[in-house]
Amino acid sequence: MNKYLTIVILTTLSSLDLYAQTQKMAPRLVVSVMIDQLTTEDLEQFNALYSNDGFKKILHQGTVYEHAKYDFQTTDLAASTSAVATGTTPYYNGVTAATFLNRNTLRPQQSTFDTKFFTSPNCLSSSTIGDELKMATNGAALVYAIAAEKDAAVLSGGHAADAAFWIDDKTKRWITSTYYPSTSQKWIKAYQATHQQFQGGVDYNASVKDLALHCVEAHAMGKDNNSDLLFVTFSAVPQQQQTNSNIAKEEIYRNLDKNLASLISGIENKIGKDQVVYFLTSSGYTGIQEKEYAKYKIPTGVFNISRTTNLLNIYLNAIYGSGRFVEATHKNEIYLNKKLIEQKHITYSDILKLSREFLIQISGIKEVYTADLLLFNSYNQPTIRNGFNPEISGDIILKVAPGWKILHEETKEEYTPGNIYIPFPIVIYGGGIEAKTVSTTVSTGKIAPTIAKIIRIRAPNACTEAPLP
Repeated sequence: MNKYLTIVILTTLSSLDLYAQTQKMAPRLVVSVMIDQLTTEDLEQFNALYSNDGFKKILHQGTVYEHAKYDFQTTDLAASTSAVATGTTPYYNGVTAATFLNRNTLRPQQSTFDTKFFTSPNCLSSSTIGDELKMATNGAALVYAIAAEKDAAVLSGGHAADAAFWIDDKTKRWITSTYYPSTSQKWIKAYQATHQQFQGGVDYNASVKDLALHCVEAHAMGKDNNSDLLFVTFSAVPQQQQTNSNIAKEEIYRNLDKNLASLISGIENKIGKDQVVYFLTSSGYTGIQEKEYAKYKIPTGVFNISRTTNLLNIYLNAIYGSGRFVEATHKNEIYLNKKLIEQKHITYSDILKLSREFLIQISGIKEVYTADLLLFNSYNQPTIRNGFNPEISGDIILKVAPGWKILHEETKEEYTPGNIYIPFPIVIYGGGIEAKTVSTTVSTGKIAPTIAKIIRIRAPNACTEAPLP
C-alpha cells in the first residue's frame, strides 16, 4: 500500500477516534435549576443547616461564579427565565415581564398567553437552548421543563420542548398545554391521577422535584448518546407570602437544600454522576417589601400615574389640538395613541420630546426614557434599553425616585420598581466540572452559550455572549 495513503487512512482513523471520544464526553443530561428569588446573603446565612448532598456539594465540588447579574432592568421570574433560556435580553427575546400591555386590547396580557392554545411560548421572539438542541438532533433529544409557575415552565422549555408542566392556580393540579404533543398531555394526566391535588402546607418545591425525577425515569432521559435537557424551577419565596422573617427563610432554605440534594442524588443514581451537568442560578430579584421610610425620615412618596397622564394629555391638547393622546398606562409605562399622532401628522420624536420635557418636571420623577431614543441606544443606560422591547413596551418609561411607588388611581394598583442590586451566584456542577470559585462578575446571558458549548451545539440565535470562562 502507498505509504502516503497509509498515512491518510491512519490520520482519518485517528480523527474519527478523537471525534468519538469528544462526542462521548458530552453529558447525557443537562439540568438547569432556577431558584426564584435566591440570594447569596440568604444562601450563606443558613449554611449550617445544609446537608453534605445539596448546596454544600455543588458549592464545594462545582465551579462557583460568585457575582452574577442580569443585563437589564427590571427583572421578574418570566423575564429572568427567558433571558437564561435564550442567552439574551428582553430587547431581543421579547419577554419584558410576566405581563405586558396588549396594544390592541389595551389590557394586560400574560407573556405565555396564546389565542389558539391558551398557553404557549410563542411570545419568545428568539430561539432557546432547548430549541437549538432539538434542531441539532433532528428532534431526537428530549427537552422538558417543570415549575410550579406557568411562565417559568413554558418559557424555559422554549418553542420545541417535548412539554412544560406547571401547577394550575385554580385546581392545584399538574397540567400542561395543548401546544405540546398529545403524548405529553396524556402522560401528565396519568401522573396527576395517582397524585392528589395540592392542599395547604404542601411543599411545592418537593412536588417539583418529585415530578422532575419521575419525568427523567419515565422518559428515559439521559439514556442514549443524545444530550437531553431538563429545566427545573424551585422557589425561595414563602408559598403563603405571610412573612419574610428569618424563621420563614430558615425553613425555606432548609427545604430547598433537601430537595436539591434529592434531585441530584436521584438523577445521578439513574444516569451516573459523570453523565450529568447541573447549572444553578437565581431569578435575580426579590419581592419588594414595604418599608417604613417615612417613620425613619427617609425620603419617600407616591407617584400618581393616572393623574399625571391626564395632565400630560391636557398639555398635548394645548399644543396639538383636542384628542386622547395618552392611550393607556401599565406599571411605569405610558402608551401614546399612535393612530391619532399619525392622523394629526405629528412627528413621533417631537411629541415624545415634549412629553419628556413635561414629565421630568413632576415631583417623584427621576428620569424619563422615550422609545425613540431607546431604539437608537441614545441613553448611557444599557440595562434600561436591554429591558425595553419596541413591540410591546410603552412609548414612555418613567423612573421614579428611590423609595417612591407608583399608584394607578383608577385601578388602585400599586407598583414598586425593583432596581436594587441583588447578589446571587451561578453554579456549575457535575460531569467532571472543575471545583473552583470565580469572583469576576458574569452575566446570566452566558449560561445558554455555556450549555451549548458543553453539549456541542449552536447557541440560541439572538445570543451574543461568549461561554463562561
